[in-house]
Amino acid sequence: MMDQIFSYLKKNILIIGIVFSLGAFTGYKVLESIGVAALIANIPIPEGSIADKDVFIKNLPEGKILEPKELVSVDRKAKNIILLIADGMSISQVSSYRLIKGGPNERLAVDKFPISGIVLTHSEDAVVTDSASSATAYSTGFKTNNGALGLDKDLNVLENLTEKIHTYGYVSSLISTSEITHATPAAFASHVDLRWKTDEISKQMIDSDVMTILGGGRHFFLPEDMGGKRDDGLNLYEQVESTQTLLTHKDQLNDESLTSSKKVIGLFADEHIRDIEKPDNHPSEPSTKDMLDFAIKRSESFMEGGCKGSFIMVEGSQVDWAGHSNNIDYLVREMQDFEEAVQMAKSYAEQDNETLVIVTADHETGGLLIEPLKPTQYTAPEVKFSFNTGIGYGSHTGVPVPIYAYGPGSENFTGTMDNTDVYRAMLAALDLNVETGSCVGD
Repeated sequence: MMDQIFSYLKKNILIIGIVFSLGAFTGYKVLESIGVAALIANIPIPEGSIADKDVFIKNLPEGKILEPKELVSVDRKAKNIILLIADGMSISQVSSYRLIKGGPNERLAVDKFPISGIVLTHSEDAVVTDSASSATAYSTGFKTNNGALGLDKDLNVLENLTEKIHTYGYVSSLISTSEITHATPAAFASHVDLRWKTDEISKQMIDSDVMTILGGGRHFFLPEDMGGKRDDGLNLYEQVESTQTLLTHKDQLNDESLTSSKKVIGLFADEHIRDIEKPDNHPSEPSTKDMLDFAIKRSESFMEGGCKGSFIMVEGSQVDWAGHSNNIDYLVREMQDFEEAVQMAKSYAEQDNETLVIVTADHETGGLLIEPLKPTQYTAPEVKFSFNTGIGYGSHTGVPVPIYAYGPGSENFTGTMDNTDVYRAMLAALDLNVETGSCVGD
């Protein structure tokens, strides 16, 4: 009998070994699973608010003098620049939108840009910037204090990009999904000590050299007795209608006669576009892509009439507001709108071969994180997106923001840049050897 047993074991030793190994492995995985579950269940997670998070207050070293980035010589100059700024967007916002849109292997338009880098965003008087000071750095190449537009830290007027290139025969456009008097577009067309002075900003914008201005903000052109928000009582609506072209409905962007007309100001909402409290107005409001398409066509028309080139600034304003309100669905909606404009700009540049496209942000908002559903449970199918600057209300952070570039002159938009370097790199990309004066007449 024993001989038969040994003979059987000898003949089936391989099968027995496999069965034993599988049993041991299965037992190990069961015990491992139980152990991980116990570990997670017993991790001490304190109760409290975001004000109780781990915080480390540090005194920073005395600031050094800012050294400009050394730029390379640009051999092939750009004829046009399209600068797209997603207010409040950093790598976390890009990554979150990518994941939610199509999972970890999804790729966005910016992922296909050949050049990328990071931008440091601090202002003259703060590590954490606001949109006014950061946009002023982009528009003038100078740091300024938070809240100031087109002025240096001592409130001296700075020549902005649209003013400078106007004298070299370029035509400019500004686009925003907020009120056009908001900080980012205002930095390219106004000079005020406080971004809240919308009465002054709106007057300076309609008197500026910018030939196409599109966004929301009707209330900032009308006095209070007409339902607006102007404290000075002026009706700028009348002035725009009498001397320029006023647009109030997205269908007007299809009017081909406007591509070669005088200055155009589009005010498509009382305040910002896609205001959830005013859904009745939404059918008349254009997307960012719609406005960019119109601005490109107007730029081409002006260039056919003698302009040397063009500059278009496009702001996805409400990415920032999604961070302030800690609303991930709001963020996805605004990132999608911005994404469509980026796709259009890149497609245009690929066909045109003379256009530099830059995509960046002024700062990050909300402290957005991408986390596992539970601590150490990294393999769960769910992903947790959390804002970490305040419960129910987010604020700006001081983390760098990404920058992406495509086209002539893009070689300078790589590595680590200061936001003032972005202005200098844009100028380096253009042919600014001879001042020709305005190309658009009076």
